[in-house]
Amino acid sequence: MRAMRRKPLSPSFQKLIRTVKDSDELVTHVGNIADRYRREHAVDEQGRVQPERQALRLLQKHAAALSDWLRAAKKAGGVPEHAALARISSALNGVPGRTVAESAAIQSWLAQIEQAASRCLLSPELTARKAAPAAPSIAVEALRATFEHHKLKWSATISKTKQSEAVRLLCAIAKHAGDDSMTPQLARQWLLAKR
Repeated sequence: MRAMRRKPLSPSFQKLIRTVKDSDELVTHVGNIADRYRREHAVDEQGRVQPERQALRLLQKHAAALSDWLRAAKKAGGVPEHAALARISSALNGVPGRTVAESAAIQSWLAQIEQAASRCLLSPELTARKAAPAAPSIAVEALRATFEHHKLKWSATISKTKQSEAVRLLCAIAKHAGDDSMTPQLARQWLLAKR
């Protein structure tokens, strides 16, 4: 995956941070937490097993295509694949027909690879539901350390009219990362979750 460029903090986000404590250092710390949340959120959205699934599907697709190509190459009589395989055989072994004869074993192996890839794609590890997102718990841990460093009061209280600084910051961090699902109630749950 390509490295993500840092997203600059909006003036309104910086203003919210400064309402907690007017400190450039706090703005930098929360900005770093927001950047990490954004990267982790992207991984959560993609799913941690998605790259492995893609690799297996690609292997399955290419094994099937190569098997089909070898099947066509076994046919004599003007088939371009046959001529190409005979030329490769001459280059490898000095004998034009040797690789054509050995292609049956290769085809069998490719069929086994294709079937194994299909079984792997159905395995519970790759079909299981997505795990709980990592981004919020990582952000909460970093926020807690930042609050301790800046000697700020850690609270997860919310009422109809007011939310604690930690709740407001976690919601703002999630919003900055493009995670619109973080509500104050959900933020409070993350802040109170035991690790």
